[in-house]
Amino acid sequence: MLHAIGFPDDQMPQLLVHGWWNLGGAKMSKSTGNIIDPFVLAEKYGAEAVRYYLMSDIATGKDADFSEERLIERYNANLANSLGNLLNRTLNMIGRYGKGELRVRADYRREVAEDPMNWAKAVAVYMDQLDSHFISLALDVPFGCAVLSNQFIEQRQPWKIAKDSTSNELLCATLYTLAESLRIIAILISPVLPKAAQGIFDQLNWKMELSGKEERFSLADAEWGKLPDGHVVGKPVPLFPRIES
Repeated sequence: MLHAIGFPDDQMPQLLVHGWWNLGGAKMSKSTGNIIDPFVLAEKYGAEAVRYYLMSDIATGKDADFSEERLIERYNANLANSLGNLLNRTLNMIGRYGKGELRVRADYRREVAEDPMNWAKAVAVYMDQLDSHFISLALDVPFGCAVLSNQFIEQRQPWKIAKDSTSNELLCATLYTLAESLRIIAILISPVLPKAAQGIFDQLNWKMELSGKEERFSLADAEWGKLPDGHVVGKPVPLFPRIES
């Protein structure tokens, strides 16, 4: 078809073509009424929820079966329970144990070895997947790190560290790790979830002069240690209320 409309071999463009989207195991078709209206879904669940489902659950180049139940399941598991819960817990703990302020040594911010999520490696994997157009696999990186961050909270148990006056440095480092991880997660989800990414940055009080603008997010900033000592974060506001079936 490209030859037919005049493209010579030396100017042949590359096309990124997705697979069939089926519904109930059958090919979607207007004539049979076997279709899903994305505008209805967006009104019901929000555009971010729909976009996240389509980009994360449907692998590039492969056929997939659309499921509204699966949309709700992925939203609740990854957005509400994992990332949303991480944001809420982190900001609440920084407010309770640090009066809303991050306190951490400069050498901790600089040393990637102190980064329990190994963000340098994670961002490299993320970029490789995006370069190969595997968006669903790229999204596994930030959401996988959200799971690791929640596990990190359970392992460190900041509420116990806070009771020991001799462990203040460990407490500060723990809270900093969580806030910095959220900052990088927001950058990595911004292409697919721009509204959520803006919300996370707003609550972290980060780059507020660019609030609402796309240039607020840059992969060049997705490296460990950008949040400075003494940075004051905001209070948590629910970004992903659970969807009840």
